[in-house]
Amino acid sequence: MSDWRDEELEIVGFNGRPLVECGRALPVVRRQSDRMYGILQSPQEDTPIAWHTEDEADAFAKSGRWTRFASPIRLARTCFSESNGRLAGQLMVLFADEGMLDTADRLPRPNVHSEQYFVWRRLAGYPETIQAACGPAESIERLLDDWAQGLLRRFDAMYHLGRDRGYLKRIADLALCAARSRTLRWRAYLRYASVQDADQVRRTFESFTHREFPNVTWEAFLDEVKSLCGVLRAVPAVGAQAAPPSSSATALPKVRGIAAVRPIDLENMTP
Repeated sequence: MSDWRDEELEIVGFNGRPLVECGRALPVVRRQSDRMYGILQSPQEDTPIAWHTEDEADAFAKSGRWTRFASPIRLARTCFSESNGRLAGQLMVLFADEGMLDTADRLPRPNVHSEQYFVWRRLAGYPETIQAACGPAESIERLLDDWAQGLLRRFDAMYHLGRDRGYLKRIADLALCAARSRTLRWRAYLRYASVQDADQVRRTFESFTHREFPNVTWEAFLDEVKSLCGVLRAVPAVGAQAAPPSSSATALPKVRGIAAVRPIDLENMTP
């Protein structure tokens, strides 16, 4: 049995800090009875929550280990099993920057998505443009994938219109932050490669893409990038407007250390 009652828990933040424009993290909760704090782990782990005092929670927040909400979110009773009071499934916190959502054509922030309700909160010490919500892990992943689809659609439309590669690479970078499904991550990696310098593409493939898709060879990846470029030049994407990509002061690129300033020379890129 749990060492707390479901009605006394509230979500006050999340584990870690927002280093990218969108992402997910484990919730930090507080017991109302004694104001002790802990990280809400997976219910499958079956381990007691390690509780911390207010002073410890403040220290975690100041060091960047935890991020606080400006105001708490009460845990819904539907999150818990009626038979034993335990969590019915894994809860996650989702955070997102407004600029990224605008680029994905997903503003305003959804109060409901796939029949899941979301309550958004500002983050203490961060601009109001970045906010967070909490929900079941599956719902969080669906929402992130929806944002990734919007970003990929924007990329395709802007590629067809001949936008500069730095702009396009930024959109592909945002899509990699959001995408959770393997299909969408593959599509994002292809697009990222399509707007890099030719001498950087293989490095990115070996350092990032191949780690997620170990069964894909460099030759096959290169063929798909070349094919994608031809398709995007020929066929315009629909449903995306030409808004600038987001630029958050707290954001770090998902794929680091790769700057694209010259047009990619796919024809001279050898396997």
